[in-house]
Amino acid sequence: MPLSATTDHIFTPRGNMKLIDAKAAASMVRDNATIAISGGGYRVEPESLIEAVSDRYVAENSPSDLTVIAVAMVERARGGKGGKDTGLNRLAKPGLMKRIFVSSFSRSSEHELNVGIRENHFATYNFPMGSIVQWLRAIASGRPGLATPVGLGTFVDPAVEGGRVNDAATPYSRIVDVDGHKMIYYPSLRIDVALVKASAADERGNLYFDREAFNHGVLDVAFAAHNSGGIVLAEVNRIVKAGEIHPRMALIPGAIVTAVVVQPEPWEDEQDPVITGATREELAPPVPRNLPRDVIARTAVSLLAEGDMVNLGAGIPMYDVPEAARMIGRDDIYFTVEQGPMGGWPKVGGASRNLELVLEQQEVFHFYEGGGPDVSILSFGQVDQYGNVNVSRFSGMLPGCGGFINIVHGIKTLMFCGTLTTGGLEEEISTDGVTVKTEGRIQRFVENVEQVTFNARQAFAAGKSVTYLTERGIFALTETGLHLTHIAPGIDLEKHILSQIPFKITVAENLKLMDKSLFEPAA
Repeated sequence: MPLSATTDHIFTPRGNMKLIDAKAAASMVRDNATIAISGGGYRVEPESLIEAVSDRYVAENSPSDLTVIAVAMVERARGGKGGKDTGLNRLAKPGLMKRIFVSSFSRSSEHELNVGIRENHFATYNFPMGSIVQWLRAIASGRPGLATPVGLGTFVDPAVEGGRVNDAATPYSRIVDVDGHKMIYYPSLRIDVALVKASAADERGNLYFDREAFNHGVLDVAFAAHNSGGIVLAEVNRIVKAGEIHPRMALIPGAIVTAVVVQPEPWEDEQDPVITGATREELAPPVPRNLPRDVIARTAVSLLAEGDMVNLGAGIPMYDVPEAARMIGRDDIYFTVEQGPMGGWPKVGGASRNLELVLEQQEVFHFYEGGGPDVSILSFGQVDQYGNVNVSRFSGMLPGCGGFINIVHGIKTLMFCGTLTTGGLEEEISTDGVTVKTEGRIQRFVENVEQVTFNARQAFAAGKSVTYLTERGIFALTETGLHLTHIAPGIDLEKHILSQIPFKITVAENLKLMDKSLFEPAA
């Protein structure tokens, strides 16, 4: 691509800076290399570099047998649509990868990555997002590995599944003792190549993130490769003069960047200034709705104290809780998301509107694991008789754990959200409460979860406050399991709750009605 298409000034590389095309970048990736990839969803992800690696493999059968470490699933999908033949799906061709370590997967079981996992084309490991960025930082620091208590008692515990997703995966992590404390140990790997995405590069190769919603582990990916003796390949949208962008918007020093590829066009709302922090705007009022998920979101907001700092996970928490808070003017709440945005109003994909600051993902997870936020509101896929939660693998779906395990490790007050049943569920919400028109085919409260992503017994022993919010009632975690404390108006205890839970729960003697205000949109 001619430079005139990427910059308004004459570009003169300085220092070791190299400007190349994506095909030339892909030629620098050798067989059996270990590559680390930045990004989450379609943000901060080097799509043109991934595409070029895939295209080269199709044409030359090289590079082959790659080991891939990705902070999170990357694919160009929005609202559950699209994503096929994008991002990590491009690398799922048989023979291209021999193994992959990642915190999440495609939401579609038919996308290439998930199909390849199912068919054992490559060994697959699902490690927590925070542990992956910390593992990369340990590699960058020259340490033999990462030792962390995060994940003990869950499916990533080597004594359980060790994060292995398919039969092709052999044990990787192990349990070690650190001064009398059990830890999960992830041995370091040499990173040969980093594929990263930035907003801009200057003529010295410094990488800037002034038009990104968050950074999503990009620094750890780059440092791990460089300090392993590997190369750093960067995709950017534009070239700028040194000094044109404030130095604090730069994150990766040009001295460690091997080459830069320019891809001028951001994808869809990737660089929307309202979610990158470049501008602030008056948000349109929330649309009044009255769905079961809205009841759950309102319930969560009603349980928050004034000024609470609140982490939000994907699903109802990230998509609906902020709107429920806006609906009643709860701007006292300080929302945070694991991708890095702090303050503002989170939305789909870990971005926030009118955000107040952005932390590096490394710092976010250190803060979360230490119990920084007051509350975390998260979704559930399944809940079992012990109060364990599964969000990582259930009902034939493989979303992965993301940062969920890191979050629940430290934060002391946890709320898990979801409808009691799903699959064809039809409910009418009104000022009279909940009317179940058609019961869901799938019970989400199950005797035993398919996979433990949250260990309830460990949480209870640690003194955490844990509640499970549904549209039909509120449950608390006790020493013996689940205890129903509140019931929704219009709900029959036996027909609509007890008969839909295949294990015994306790019910409060003074079972309370959920407040009727939760069942109507705010005026």
